[in-house]
Amino acid sequence: MASQVQEFKAQGIEHDYDELGAYHRKFEEMVLRELLSAARAATEGWVITLPRQVLLGALRDGRLRIHSSIPVNVLQEDHHVIVEAVELDEFGFGNTLSEALIDLQRTIAELYLTLEKEQDRLGPDIERVWHILQQKILRRP
Repeated sequence: MASQVQEFKAQGIEHDYDELGAYHRKFEEMVLRELLSAARAATEGWVITLPRQVLLGALRDGRLRIHSSIPVNVLQEDHHVIVEAVELDEFGFGNTLSEALIDLQRTIAELYLTLEKEQDRLGPDIERVWHILQQKILRRP
């Protein structure tokens, strides 16, 4: 037995303009703009404005916790997003800002754990980076 959906219209109310439908479409568009890659957004005719700088406050690694946020510059090149932690000389890359930040978070976590193991064998440049990492990141017990 097939079920049928029937729309009941209230008497005296004009239905030329679907306010809920218009709002829903606008909401979907806003959400999609944030999730689409820059290349896809360009083909859709959207302009995505990225922030010039963000503060990184988490690393997505349960062993580490950011104690002091890490300033990150945001750049867009062609249809890709590049994020740069200048003081650490590390980069993240992705099709969206989220992807680039996740890449940078993984890179910084890996860098911290590697330098922690090798801290007795560091040269002057990388020792400076290790010192900054120790000021900004805490290892969880």
